[in-house]
Amino acid sequence: MTPARVNRRDIRMASAKEKEETYKLIDGLAGLGIPVSIQEHHSGFPAVTVDCGEIHILTDILSLEEWWAKKKKAG
Repeated sequence: MTPARVNRRDIRMASAKEKEETYKLIDGLAGLGIPVSIQEHHSGFPAVTVDCGEIHILTDILSLEEWWAKKKKAG
């Protein structure tokens, strides 16, 4: 039996604001203890898949790392 494929929302071409809102939502869920999985997408760098609860996205690691750096700097 083949595993079911997850329907991912592709936000690679979304605005920086939309990506940031999505990353904040995932961060909030992670804060509630919901596990987050980040894996390289089969299409290669810089595409990654992020799964957290019912959120499944395809994004780029560069914008994700930029958001993470800003978050850490803000405290």
